[in-house]
Amino acid sequence: MKKFTYLFFILFLFNTWLAAAEAQEMEEIIYIAENERRMPAFRIGTGLGFSFSGYRDETDLPLNRYNNSFALIFDGNIENEKFLYSFNSNVSFGKNKSIKIDINDNYFSYFQKESNSIRASFENALDYRLWGNDVFPGYLGGGLKFDIYFVHLPETFYYNLTAVLSLNAHASQKWIINSKNTFVFSASLPVFGYSIRPPYYGLLYSPLDFAMDFVSLHNYWALFSDVKYNHKINNLISFYANLGAELSHINFPQPRKEALLRLNAGISFTF
Repeated sequence: MKKFTYLFFILFLFNTWLAAAEAQEMEEIIYIAENERRMPAFRIGTGLGFSFSGYRDETDLPLNRYNNSFALIFDGNIENEKFLYSFNSNVSFGKNKSIKIDINDNYFSYFQKESNSIRASFENALDYRLWGNDVFPGYLGGGLKFDIYFVHLPETFYYNLTAVLSLNAHASQKWIINSKNTFVFSASLPVFGYSIRPPYYGLLYSPLDFAMDFVSLHNYWALFSDVKYNHKINNLISFYANLGAELSHINFPQPRKEALLRLNAGISFTF
């Protein structure tokens, strides 16, 4: 009987200690969240990564192309009361894999070779907190985004350039796990914009040859998202890892579709 009494007493003490630790941790989270609301918090980060993508641009030929490339990322955000401003820029550069085509024609010969590819994007977004609590706050707003897709055949003047400037609907969801660990999910959808596209994969075509048009839901659909994990090392430095995904489809003058998955990690500084 005494053994059961001792065991019960030990379990009681352990549960009491666990409940007190959880309560203290929750107080820390609420304290951090309240301080973030009262005063602006500045975060700037930079990192390296790798992206895996595939695209089909019918200003070339209706063929799927694949590209694995390195990525450079520079991002940050400012939190002030219920407002969350964020910026995100990344550049990926690599080579499209060559495609074997059994046609003896100079026009198709460039598919037999690897081509250089650059993917760049720059986004500024401003969100306002509309739901959630101090541990799981959610934000909704808008952003301005600029996307570039560039392909060039080495040692030639053959190139393909697509550029899109768009106004996007933007949303962010934070999950403050504890005082050191945070997850942030964000997503962006283009609503209205302007784009330039080539008429074909050509040799030194003039700027007047580009197709230029306003884009919206009738001719441009895309989803840009990322999930970011942030681990606080000290009051100044944090480590972060990010998983980003993109789907895009623009259909003038010929369709262009792309899917991209990007993994990156880096260091961020908080002020």
